[in-house]
Amino acid sequence: MKKKTGIILSAIIVTSLLVVGGTIFLLNNQGPKKPFRLDEEYYSISEAIDIKKDDYEKLIADKKTFLVMIDKPGCVMTAEMRDFMSNFPSEMQFKYYRMMWEEVAKSSLHEYVKFTPSVAIVYQGKVIDWLQADKDEDADYFNNAEALQRWIKEYIDFSSAQ
Repeated sequence: MKKKTGIILSAIIVTSLLVVGGTIFLLNNQGPKKPFRLDEEYYSISEAIDIKKDDYEKLIADKKTFLVMIDKPGCVMTAEMRDFMSNFPSEMQFKYYRMMWEEVAKSSLHEYVKFTPSVAIVYQGKVIDWLQADKDEDADYFNNAEALQRWIKEYIDFSSAQ
């Protein structure tokens, strides 16, 4: 009987440790508190900066926080997304990167982004969210400038520097 009680007690202790450990892990790995600031060099002026695969990989290695739009010339949806991004209101002025689809396909960003157009948000060198052109839930962001702005504001803090 004592042996059975000891086994049950051990099982309870191990289960409790797993639950506590899992909870601590989840709390520490939830990503950034939203919204967060981009790296300061991205504020004050609105412009798209064209980058290639190697530029992107360096930004990731340097643990930068930024936004990247995936572009594909000749695509009607991409042209509309490009127009949305270049006409944000004055309170949303920021620099972002634009990467051509051919470069994305060769980069680590392709782990996430499978279709174009898209916009990816990178926090401290990690892709934390991206728009998926093949996902019904994301359709409004591709068709409505205000919806895209709301999505970006969920992540990016546009208030004055802290």
